[in-house]
Amino acid sequence: MPDAPWFRALADDRAGDVKYAWEPARFPQAYHLARAAAFFPERADRYSLALRRQIEGFQASSRPGFGIHWASGQEIGLRLLAWVFSLDVLLSRSSAGSGADRLVGSALLSGARHIEEHLDYARIAVYNNHLLSEALALFGIGAVLPEAPESVRWRGLGRRILDEQASRQFYDDGGYIQQSHNYHRVALQDYLWACVFARAMGDAPSKVWLSALERSLDFLVAHQNPVDGRLPNYGSNDGALPSVLSTCDFSDMRPTLQAISVLTRGERIYEPGPWDETTAWLLGIRSLDAPVRRPLRKSVSFASTGYHVLRGHDESSFAAFRCGTLRDRFSQIDMLHLDVWWRGHNVLVDPGSYQYNAAPRWHEHFMQTGAHNTVSVDGKDQMVHHRQFKVLYWTKAALLEFDDRGDSAVCAGEHYGYRRFPGACVHRRDVIFLKDDTWIVVDRVTGSGEHTVRLHWLGGDFESTPPGAENGMDLRTPAGLFTIRSFDADGSPLVGRVVRGDNVGPEGWLSRYYGEKIAVPSFAAERSGAVPLTMVSVLSGVPVDVSVKGTRWGVSVNRNTYEFDLSDPVAGDLLSPV
Repeated sequence: MPDAPWFRALADDRAGDVKYAWEPARFPQAYHLARAAAFFPERADRYSLALRRQIEGFQASSRPGFGIHWASGQEIGLRLLAWVFSLDVLLSRSSAGSGADRLVGSALLSGARHIEEHLDYARIAVYNNHLLSEALALFGIGAVLPEAPESVRWRGLGRRILDEQASRQFYDDGGYIQQSHNYHRVALQDYLWACVFARAMGDAPSKVWLSALERSLDFLVAHQNPVDGRLPNYGSNDGALPSVLSTCDFSDMRPTLQAISVLTRGERIYEPGPWDETTAWLLGIRSLDAPVRRPLRKSVSFASTGYHVLRGHDESSFAAFRCGTLRDRFSQIDMLHLDVWWRGHNVLVDPGSYQYNAAPRWHEHFMQTGAHNTVSVDGKDQMVHHRQFKVLYWTKAALLEFDDRGDSAVCAGEHYGYRRFPGACVHRRDVIFLKDDTWIVVDRVTGSGEHTVRLHWLGGDFESTPPGAENGMDLRTPAGLFTIRSFDADGSPLVGRVVRGDNVGPEGWLSRYYGEKIAVPSFAAERSGAVPLTMVSVLSGVPVDVSVKGTRWGVSVNRNTYEFDLSDPVAGDLLSPV
């Protein structure tokens, strides 16, 4: 509805998913064309003419204050940021871009005025990356239009918000308020650009900005796969990458993290590669002379946010464990989810988000507990999905133990999301990592009465073969066979089923990119009866032998045998070898 006022433009829910319109309206092609012209200057006029015409066409069809492209201040700000970049890098340097400065300048004024007038919505209702992007827009536009009557006010307002939110939205341990790695990167890009605008004015970035960036750097690098730069597919993921400043894949975090490291510490954390382009654009080509100091990734617990990483001697083998009381707006209903990476391959995965505005069954599936690598009780979710972006009964959780013991690492936690139901059940999960190839996971549900407990493991994008015993699945990865086996408390196979996604049911789907889903193997098994109920899973990339005598379990792997007592697997001694 292009003629509808901005506040009514999204009222017609028959229009489909607005993300498919908003994403191209952020003008990612402005970055692509400007960067391409820098690499191929002989084509600059052609690229400049094409982009100028696109901007003119957009302006002609989207009156200020009307239509969906004015319904979100963040979308306005990100679009204008792309135009400012392209104006500086391409349009103003080409005769074919003649007049673009007036066109973009007019858009900057109308956009900043609209954002300022309606800023309270982001401040009150969506105080997350939306608020940061709108504050950045005011600060940046005030910087590039110093002659505008409102420029001083815009710079001051934008900076005050960015200062306030650097402490509010970034936790002490470096985690982010939205509990989403992708939105975390969006927020970081906002602050990187704020630093660029500040330095362009001869000013210094605020210390609280740099502190938030540096804390985030440690947090995200700790979760990173060193092979390809990816992180677990945690939290809401709408595919956002506002500033496209490298040729790296969307899921590769190295471009942003390299720039942050150079800015805050004066050193690169990755060897030279395509991820360096972002740093060059934002901080200048000479910034790439910074020395390389490769990060040492190890087991670490981010207790404030509730993220914990068990890292192997081989940094490409690790597990990320989700356990912590929610402090702000939800991410997904995924407490005690376990993400497993083996030899650089994400073998057990987070399902992702797929679409925010798809059919309800799909949106709900990707959010809910049952889609994640955790346990659900009586078919219930840990929280109540009240409406599209709102949940009730935020999950409370406790970390019980975290320890790296050299050749093994352990982590244990429990959550209380099921206490509100009859039986007041509590789910506890203990994870033992036998470096570098094997994970033992013990799930226990306590409480009172009889219940049905469902254990779920979602595999990565690999061929799978269900084993004959039907107590798990095999994943055929480029690094070899990775097996998932699940058992009852007495060591008997836990019979379940392996499915791969089809369009009949929502199980067995993985979404790494917004609006795209691929079929992957999914194993689920249920047990019903009086609690306590216990399940044990052995996840391994090498052959494993399991023996059980009463509550005493032995796991033989790589010529060593590790023993633990099922009544208290983490607190009990791990013996290697026996």
